[in-house]
Parts: sequence; C-alpha cells; structure tokens
Amino acid sequence: MDIPSNIVWGQLVRAADSASNNLVEADGASSDADFLHKMRIALREAKESRTCLRKLLLGSLANHDEVGRLGLEQEADELAAIFATIIMNMERRLAANKGGRSIRN
Repeated sequence: MDIPSNIVWGQLVRAADSASNNLVEADGASSDADFLHKMRIALREAKESRTCLRKLLLGSLANHDEVGRLGLEQEADELAAIFATIIMNMERRLAANKGGRSIRN
C-alpha cells in the first residue's frame, strides 16, 4: 500500500474503533452527563470515519473500489445520523425532566 493509503486507512481504523468503543462505554455510563459525553465522542468519531472513507473514494486510494461497492460511506452517514438522534432525544428528555431524577437506569 502506498503512504497516503496507509495513513488514511490507519485513521479510519482508529476512528471506527473509537466510535464503537465509546458506544459500548455510553451503554454502561454512570450518569446522563457521562452517557451524553460518550455519545458525542462516538458521533465525532463516526463523522471522522465518514471523512476517511470519502478520502479513500475521492483520492482513489488503495481498496477504494471495495469501499464504494460495500456502501461504507453511506453506512457511516447512517451511523452518524443515529448517534445524533440519540443525543438530541436524550437532551430533549433531560430538558423536559429538568430538576427531576436521572432517566438512565
């Protein structure tokens, strides 16, 4: 693999791994604030993954044809949208429940 491909693939692996790890950590969050913090990190990493996938496609870097064939950029878009919706819904619930008790288990 050439150097640019190696760099972008490495970034993609780190971002995707971080997104999934933070999603798992959010599931076990100790508070609503902790949950939101970890979900926001997962969202940022999902967006970074999408950006890396775009770089692979637009730059015709190594294995870009597989990225396109498998629809990975769309998958990353969908994950980012799901994470953003979870965050917005949680923020809405917290605002509606302001002053009340935690809504996390």
